[in-house]
Amino acid sequence: MNTAGIVIGALVMVGAFTLGWRWASRKWSLPCPSLLAWTLDNSLVVQSPLTLKTLDRIGFRPGEKVLEIGPGPGRLLIPAAKRVMPGGEVVGIDIQPKMIERLEAREKAAGITNLTTILGDATQPHVPEASFDLAFLCTTLGEIPDRSAALVQCYQALKPGGRLSITELIPDPHYQTRSTVRRLAEEAGFRLLSIQGGWCFYTANFVKLPTDNASRSPERLLSATASPPGMSG
Repeated sequence: MNTAGIVIGALVMVGAFTLGWRWASRKWSLPCPSLLAWTLDNSLVVQSPLTLKTLDRIGFRPGEKVLEIGPGPGRLLIPAAKRVMPGGEVVGIDIQPKMIERLEAREKAAGITNLTTILGDATQPHVPEASFDLAFLCTTLGEIPDRSAALVQCYQALKPGGRLSITELIPDPHYQTRSTVRRLAEEAGFRLLSIQGGWCFYTANFVKLPTDNASRSPERLLSATASPPGMSG
């Protein structure tokens, strides 16, 4: 078999595997296989306008402590680690050992020193309560069988006044609608701050209300947590 035949055969196999995973994901909650990690951390994806807009919509700030659920190979967590400097740190929890290995390799290659990885189930407690300023998920929520339990863990991990950010994108096979995300987040105790973007690609930002002032309106909280000018869209 010539080189062209080998390449075409490999592409067909990858395509078949990807389609099979997408089909299975519509029937069951399955995380993105580590074999497909290269589709998330190649330079075209990492530097794409979609990735940069997602980072801007989440709204990282210097000095913050940030938690990502399901970081995979670190497409967002590695640039997040840079955006929270100086003084900030980021933590990623992923259930797949191979994804953690790939993330740690990319962290080392990028010279990142403020990133911690945790191998574990997002529905279980892995971090101290009330210790994070921001928690975020990007096309991950639908991969978790017990989505409510995962958001409750995010709520527990956040400080009063901390933010939760959830990004969803079509054609992700686990896509969650805006109404579903809002319902699940509010059932976990969060209040909606904003939804940026249209139904096919949006970021919903929520807040954990301060326990000593639960009557604060979302409008005032949104003003207090707004991104710098030009960071919304």
